[in-house]
Amino acid sequence: MDRRGPRLAEQVLERLRDDIIRGNLPPGTPVIEADVSERLQVSRTPVREALIKLAEEGLVSIFPQRGSFVAPIQIHAVREAQFIRENLECALLAEAGERLTPLFLRRLADNLDRQERAAQQEDAEQLFTLDEEFHALLADGTDKAGVWRIIQQAKTHLDRIRRRSVGDHGDVVRMLTQHHEMLAALEAGDVPRAVTVMHQHLRSVFTTIERLEQQAAESLSDDASTDARAHPPGRPRALRGALRALNPGVPPRLDERKRP
Repeated sequence: MDRRGPRLAEQVLERLRDDIIRGNLPPGTPVIEADVSERLQVSRTPVREALIKLAEEGLVSIFPQRGSFVAPIQIHAVREAQFIRENLECALLAEAGERLTPLFLRRLADNLDRQERAAQQEDAEQLFTLDEEFHALLADGTDKAGVWRIIQQAKTHLDRIRRRSVGDHGDVVRMLTQHHEMLAALEAGDVPRAVTVMHQHLRSVFTTIERLEQQAAESLSDDASTDARAHPPGRPRALRGALRALNPGVPPRLDERKRP
């Protein structure tokens, strides 16, 4: 790592954030300053600064006298991130569609060809990277690079679930189909159709959440009494099930404790 002060702290932050989003540090995992410091070969100061920043982003929970833990995936945070991304990115696509060029369309087509190859090779990591590139290319069709940076910052919580779904066959097929539909609409000059597909595409994350809710529904009936004691009355049972499915191994109510 670059040993320069401010840059070093930023590198540690990026490394830990990436590990959380990728699932290398699952929800509930203790994040011990000394261990991170030793693993990254840095002092504790940049690690401490990174943890404070991650706590502000809602990715780490810091408890006095107990330590720091990777925060559970919060469905409300996912919904907020998806709302921001959908509205901003669809607006970018509508504007990009007014500036179509043969080069722009070729770059999208080339990206989709590589997505297809990654899917055939079952290379989930490459597929995720190419999906990000596809959406960045669409944003590049405008002169609003700053908006794409805002989207990237906002979708951190969304990406924690997207990382889980990119290896699912059904999700991959749906993603590729929608990407091809967007490109076909743009090639035909039907920008409203492309925007409509983008709306549908960016709401696909809720399919993953619904699947987790369904998987958790059966377990709810087995531990109803424990569930009733662990959570306050009135909290939707399906939502509680989805939280447990998204955050296996996380102690009850960890997601409800306030961060300092």
